[in-house]
Amino acid sequence: MVKSGGITMQTFKTLFQRRIKLNEAPSFSTLPVLLQKFAQEIPFENLRIIEQRQSHLSKEGLQEKILIQSEGGVCYELNTLLYHYLKEGGWDVTLLSACIFDQKRNDWSITGNTHATILLEHDGEKYIVDAGFGANIPLSPVPLAGNAVETANGQFRIERAEENYILELKLADRDEDWRIGYRFSPADTITDLAELQHMQQIIETHPDSPFNKGKLLTKRTNEGLYVLTPSSFTEWQNGVPSKRQIDEEEYYELLRTTFNMERPL
Repeated sequence: MVKSGGITMQTFKTLFQRRIKLNEAPSFSTLPVLLQKFAQEIPFENLRIIEQRQSHLSKEGLQEKILIQSEGGVCYELNTLLYHYLKEGGWDVTLLSACIFDQKRNDWSITGNTHATILLEHDGEKYIVDAGFGANIPLSPVPLAGNAVETANGQFRIERAEENYILELKLADRDEDWRIGYRFSPADTITDLAELQHMQQIIETHPDSPFNKGKLLTKRTNEGLYVLTPSSFTEWQNGVPSKRQIDEEEYYELLRTTFNMERPL
């Protein structure tokens, strides 16, 4: 279990629920509501990586960055934050490392197990809960038993592959066929802060990391998805993308108004 640090439960819980506009702690049946609100309020973004401002991955550091400063993050920040919230709420959760499937190379990522995800056990069944998979996030717990779940973002399922499991997805209005997301094993637990920091170091510095090349922000909406880079803004509405080129001034305006983030000093 990742140590929770010295933050009181009430303070962290209150800040978390306020950040994602969640009125009450979820039940299992309302976890999809939590995941949808999380995806709409907390962007997947890599700005600190590109700006070489390293994030602190302790519970206190994530609280300051995401819950107080209203920034977003990448998988090892977003899912670790969610892990702490669920753990404090009494859920049976474990933080895992996973290996992303590189769609361009049609092979497993050279960076290895650098994706953080959450294994949740409820009523004797195990599920993956993931709020940090960028535009590919499943907005519902995905059972390891293999049955597919359908969400506003598409369909997701988990297949067994020898000692590993593979998360597969078929995004709504974007994928015609199932494709591989990542592989994981329940044995690949993240047990301390040093393991998260090692993952962070690889993502920040490895030449094959996709997250240290340029600024990228994504955020879910009721109708689809926003994607922002310094040169373009794409809005997906009901499966239809609309992309336009932008300049630096408009980039920072969208950062402030659409993603609710301030330009770093």
